[in-house]
Amino acid sequence: MSTRILHCSTSVENYNMCIGHNVAGFSNRAPQQGDLIYLVVKVGKKTLCGARFKLNEITKHKPWPDGERYVHTLGIKEVEFCQPFDLSVLSEPGGKHWSIKYVQASKPITDKAACDLLDHKFRVNKVDHFVPFEVASPVPVDFVEPTTTTTDEIIDEAPLTRDSIRIQAKLAEIGDRMGYSIWIPRNDRSRVLEAWQPIKKSVLNDLPLNYDLDTIKTIENIDVLWINGRTIVRAFEIEHTTSIYSGILRMADLMALQPNLNIKAHIVAPSERKSKVMQELSRPVFRHILANTCTFISYSSIEELASEKRLEYMTDAVLKVYSESAKDYIST
Repeated sequence: MSTRILHCSTSVENYNMCIGHNVAGFSNRAPQQGDLIYLVVKVGKKTLCGARFKLNEITKHKPWPDGERYVHTLGIKEVEFCQPFDLSVLSEPGGKHWSIKYVQASKPITDKAACDLLDHKFRVNKVDHFVPFEVASPVPVDFVEPTTTTTDEIIDEAPLTRDSIRIQAKLAEIGDRMGYSIWIPRNDRSRVLEAWQPIKKSVLNDLPLNYDLDTIKTIENIDVLWINGRTIVRAFEIEHTTSIYSGILRMADLMALQPNLNIKAHIVAPSERKSKVMQELSRPVFRHILANTCTFISYSSIEELASEKRLEYMTDAVLKVYSESAKDYIST
């Protein structure tokens, strides 16, 4: 058994998908069943590790947008999680060229001091749930990746599109007209408010919720929340990425952090992506967490509801008419 590092470069989405789909992909055939893998991704200027696992049997499953580039894919087992730690700690045993020695091309780490340090850092930061990262903005055009970067390098996803901002604004408008307070993530707020003007001061500057810091950080990044007093009535994630994944992962993380939190959640996406959303919601990793709480709503349904002239006399219960459950989809 070898110890290796699988570097997802700057693709937070691919990093998250490895865990969500229980699969790891490599650009060479050296990694083998039973190898211990530390999964890392570059976030900002830091390379962070938040999960490790052992490789299982070879599989043909390649869920990533650039899956064709991975010639060797294996299932994963015995997955463990930790609060992400900076991989640069490996400079202690490896010196300034630690990345070349330990990371490049997922080579086996033969240095016992490096293996022991990785194990120690992982154990002291260990947690019982996955800590996903948010899908970030694209890498700046003048950014040059260091020459020590792994050959498993991949490209990040696109940011929110105009369509997704428009739907985000429609969801906020619907909730506002129904009388709910509205939460929009701070990074999106100015763009949404360019597309929608609230009837009253319904947009919240701070969440009126009493949860632990991890839960609050997850909640405040959800695309749209309808809030009544101190209660989240509805939560909406708009899936604009090719893989239909980041929002589902955020919802699952929230439910895992607060298993007794009774939030009705919705993944909102174009109609042509419905089957992909249902496929993701029905995966074993999400099914037991989201099956009874999370449904699909199409862009067109949101637009139809937003055009309803009697929204002021309706409640959130009307969403049942427009929502589709993964359980119902699978059984048909």
